[in-house]
Amino acid sequence: MTLFELQAWLGHRSPSSTQFYAKISPKTLAKAYSEAGYFARNVRTIEVLVDRDAVASGAAATGDP
Repeated sequence: MTLFELQAWLGHRSPSSTQFYAKISPKTLAKAYSEAGYFARNVRTIEVLVDRDAVASGAAATGDP
């Protein structure tokens, strides 16, 4: 259930009221990120942006292209 669905179900006028009562534990948040594939998508983005060969050879540290 999304925050907005929960907000409507509880009859709150603002999402901040719902957030006050709906506390999310770090364990629950980590599980949600894992199920959404959040970390896998971001690791892929980093792999695309970082040239591993340049880092491994030390060229990245000296600013060489």
